[in-house]
Amino acid sequence: MSAAVDFGRETVHDRRHGGISGLVKNALDYVEDLRDHERPYLDGRAVGCIVCAYGWQATTTTLVSLRSTVHALRGWPTPLGVAINSAQTVFDDSGQVVDEQCAQQLTMLSGQVLDFVGARR
Repeated sequence: MSAAVDFGRETVHDRRHGGISGLVKNALDYVEDLRDHERPYLDGRAVGCIVCAYGWQATTTTLVSLRSTVHALRGWPTPLGVAINSAQTVFDDSGQVVDEQCAQQLTMLSGQVLDFVGARR
């Protein structure tokens, strides 16, 4: 898996073969800090799942794994999960989405998260 997180001009790359990266696993470890919270873990929270990997097989297997992890942490994955094939040009050098289908999917996913949050109020 190639997970890229852009912080200004810095990019973090973690490569795995069809599984959740160590970077994401480490971030999920911090969810354990919510175990004694009024709403433990990701309880009742909408979670939009986005994965990036080199090739469609790796993206889909990683997406399934991530969605299962969100369920295990009591979260609600959005109906749409976005798989981004990094073998294709999806982003330009400034980090803007240049692939129209990907842009539509990311917009839909963010809308689902916001809709769920609005419905829970």
